Amino acid sequence: MSEPSTDSGLWHRLLSTQITRRRALGTALGTAAAVSLPVAFSDAQAAANNGAPVGTDPKAVSPRAFPPFTPIEPTGADTLTLPRGYRFQVLAPWGEPFTESGRTIGFNHDYIGYFPLDLHEGGRSSTDALLTINHEYVNPMFVGGDTKGRGAEQIRAEMEAVGVSVVRVRKGRQGWSVVPDPRNRRIDALTPVELTGPVRGTPAVKGATTVKGTVGNCSGGQTPWGTLLTCEENVDGYTKSWEGSGYEAMHQGWVTEIDPFDPQWTPKKRTGMGRFRHENAAVTLAPDGRVVVYMGDDMQDSCIYKFVSKGSYTPGNRAAGRDLLESGDLYVANFGNGSWVLLDYDRNKKLQEARTGDRPMFTSQAEVLADARAAALAVGGTPVDRPEDIEVHPRTGDIYAALTNNSKHGNFFGQIIRWTEKGSDPSALSFLWEVFAYGGPQSGFASPDNLVFDPYGNLWMVTDNSDLSTNPIKAYHGNNAMFFFPTEGPNAGRAYRFAVGPVDAELTGPVFSPDGKTLFLSVQHPGEDSESLDKLRSSFGAQAGSQVPRPTLVAIEGFPGWRGA
Repeated sequence: MSEPSTDSGLWHRLLSTQITRRRALGTALGTAAAVSLPVAFSDAQAAANNGAPVGTDPKAVSPRAFPPFTPIEPTGADTLTLPRGYRFQVLAPWGEPFTESGRTIGFNHDYIGYFPLDLHEGGRSSTDALLTINHEYVNPMFVGGDTKGRGAEQIRAEMEAVGVSVVRVRKGRQGWSVVPDPRNRRIDALTPVELTGPVRGTPAVKGATTVKGTVGNCSGGQTPWGTLLTCEENVDGYTKSWEGSGYEAMHQGWVTEIDPFDPQWTPKKRTGMGRFRHENAAVTLAPDGRVVVYMGDDMQDSCIYKFVSKGSYTPGNRAAGRDLLESGDLYVANFGNGSWVLLDYDRNKKLQEARTGDRPMFTSQAEVLADARAAALAVGGTPVDRPEDIEVHPRTGDIYAALTNNSKHGNFFGQIIRWTEKGSDPSALSFLWEVFAYGGPQSGFASPDNLVFDPYGNLWMVTDNSDLSTNPIKAYHGNNAMFFFPTEGPNAGRAYRFAVGPVDAELTGPVFSPDGKTLFLSVQHPGEDSESLDKLRSSFGAQAGSQVPRPTLVAIEGFPGWRGA
């Protein structure tokens, strides 16, 4: 999730209202009482083993007052540094063969989806699962080896290294391992993907109904019926890079739904969710069963959205569930008055009146969705500071969003915000919000990125500091890291450092096994700032006899877990 470049044209229209770490708007729930404060390591050590009460229902489980580990100090070491009592195992690194046909794991791991193998039998296996791994982008120095030209062979190597890997993993006496399975497969930039929804077959996508591949796969989400939503983020740069390959930028930048259990089911791009730099897809259900998906547009001065399905989900009806995201309403958040604004050409007059010079900005709903960022800003969506991951609290239903940073406005450290929908209904059209935690030296973290909750309702966060050598973060932060936050009680919003990544790497895509005993985590782009293969800055994940670093997934163990999961 490296910071995206600035767009031009229709995608680069900014309004004057912005959320920054210095300006919380008047609809906040209250003052920033939950602002992160430094945590004394001695105090944290004394409480490190004080776990929360254990229950079988996440909504009945009390949150932890302190983390279940002894917090660690910042470091610049070229390894994955963990607290005492925790250990990690490299799993599914880039280039590892894992399919019957010999396909290899893709490059630059990001979001991880955990799908228990017995999910559709009502089970929640914590030892046997299909994992989906997003592969965000490639570094030509490592993939294909050509750092200058883009010949056909180089382009194909890059196209085959992005997308998604579906990987079966199982835990045995020797730990976790990738196991053979006919469902193991790669969905890459060459895989046929069907367009669905209002943009399908329209001039906005040059009449296409089926397109080539999914790229820029950043974060994502999982649906109640057991499919992956993989999010296409930084897609524009490939147009020039892959010139001559048939790549079409307008065919990318969507949310793509993939069924990890069914290789015969064609992946679907859900155009009703809009086209922008999709970071994530946080899925929840409204009281009436409609599916609500919260999404962030990872770019400075861009917006937060939610999609509300037209139909309702019936638990157990998997076949019908796979059609639910084809139609629905897309909204953008206005933090100035705490409202959700509808992005519908026929029902929102502002979209009909929006103009570029003397020409209409939009003439159809397909055009609105294909340039959702411009539409959002035209109707009063609030530009925020790089909205990356968004997640829904499992106990309270509150929504948390990581606003990574915005150097345009001097916000180098970022913040985490949260909001409550009216009536605790995700489909509501108004909300109240507040700042949950500020980044900075006082809190010990900067540039919040991916978020994940444990069943106790505590928040875990990883950071996205793209260049620690040239910004004011390096002095206190160390390498990119993972933090734990209580979400309730006297320590709510305080940051406790759990893990520190290798040199140049981001830690991305965290997900827990259902029993809470394993945390799967991606180590993305270790050694990315290396000058050449002869001057490597990292060797993390390298094969035996090699120093070349490899992006990889790791399985972290040592957690106390919870009963009844």
